[in-house]
Amino acid sequence: MKGPARIGSATPARTGRGVQNRRQVDRVRACVAVLALVLVAGTGWAQDTEEPSELDRVLTMHVEARGGLEKLRSIQAARATGTMSVQGMEAPFTIQLRRPNQVRVEGDFGGMALIQAFDGEQAWGQQPGQPKPAAFEGDVAAVQAADAVLSSPWFEYTEPGYDVELAGREEIEGGEAWKLVVTAPNGVTHQVFIGTEDGLEKKRIYKTDFGFGLEDATTRFEDYREVDGLMLAHRQILRSSMGEMPLTLDSYEINPEIDPDIFFMPGQMANAALDLDAILERHEAARGAAAAEVQTVSATGTVVMLGFEVPMTVAFARPSSFRIDIDLQGLPMVLAYDGETAWNVSPMQGVIEPTPLPDEMVGAVGILSDFLWGGLAGTGEASLAGVEKVERDETYRLDIATAEGEARALYLGGEDFLERRIVFDGAFLGSTGEIDVTIGDYMDVGGLKVPGTIRIAVEGVVAVELRIQEAEADADIDPADPETPGPAL
Repeated sequence: MKGPARIGSATPARTGRGVQNRRQVDRVRACVAVLALVLVAGTGWAQDTEEPSELDRVLTMHVEARGGLEKLRSIQAARATGTMSVQGMEAPFTIQLRRPNQVRVEGDFGGMALIQAFDGEQAWGQQPGQPKPAAFEGDVAAVQAADAVLSSPWFEYTEPGYDVELAGREEIEGGEAWKLVVTAPNGVTHQVFIGTEDGLEKKRIYKTDFGFGLEDATTRFEDYREVDGLMLAHRQILRSSMGEMPLTLDSYEINPEIDPDIFFMPGQMANAALDLDAILERHEAARGAAAAEVQTVSATGTVVMLGFEVPMTVAFARPSSFRIDIDLQGLPMVLAYDGETAWNVSPMQGVIEPTPLPDEMVGAVGILSDFLWGGLAGTGEASLAGVEKVERDETYRLDIATAEGEARALYLGGEDFLERRIVFDGAFLGSTGEIDVTIGDYMDVGGLKVPGTIRIAVEGVVAVELRIQEAEADADIDPADPETPGPAL
């Protein structure tokens, strides 16, 4: 099981714009390592044995000291704020955690903003001077996933894959403690010290990376107070090769409302200073220099509809023709458009011969070819409506009036300037309302950018998703051959 990232484990930023002292930045970033420990692990132990071992008794005592297993397992999210003392400077921070293993920490160190987070699979962060966040990889990410999982308030030492050994008792700062050696599934080891008198965690020794390679670090936990039935340390002190950095917790919230998107690394970022002409110029360049030269494209993949994912073959031809052949468990289905007429074959709906679709569906069906040749092709007027998000990407929204008078909202990626989304009113596969199409996973086919996924939703309900796996440019397509997939029969 992966866990929330330990803050401060990233490689230091190499671009120091606005940073006067690199050593100062390294120290600031290093001090953030303690923040992943601000909500100390709540542990649990449930063992059906008549004679529990000494380790069982220690863990049971620790669970009860923290607030009890039932209380710990009721925690779904947590938020804490506080300040850290860094060379005489008070640096405020916020940490947010969410089950099962997500964390985000934000700090402001003298105007130098830091973000480090873990979304459950990927550790990432943004350091001073970096224009955008970056993912952490290799040993750094492995250490983060291993050590920070222990710092979530719902962690139990009985988590699958974790090995716990009772290594006796030791005298530490503040008295005697049981020493636990905890090994994560990826082999990273922690030493956890539990007070013999009160059962609360007093100290932890672990491996971390401050940008200079893995090293030992120690965090002491002090000033425990009750918060919503939990005992939480309000003072923590990190000690490493970078020195000693005390941390004071000002507030805790248990089970607050937290937007899950904050744990994921942001996607593309748009430049709000660009005007419409600049955006359109970049859009044309992004589609590929050979885009206008490609006349036909054939592709294979799958389509997800009616609860099934089944094989499909697709063929496109300029200016706006296409045909999709679907094998729905032995039932052949066809959806096609010749530039004027849309038609289908759908045995499941009793349509066994090519049948024209209603006029109100033509616009929605024809939009599929627009994504291949460009959503701006043949449009009447376009205006820039600003920057809006599509999933985690910032995009440029263009309001378009087609030659037929239809209004559309088209969204271009903030960095790649490719179509990401289009919204308009219409009808599709028997449903009428707002049609929302999202496009992504682009691939280069003969110099043309071809979307790998096209998802069509009507009134918020996904009707169909096309997943293109392989494509060929300038394929030999005969629209008149009914035995060969083509734009039309």
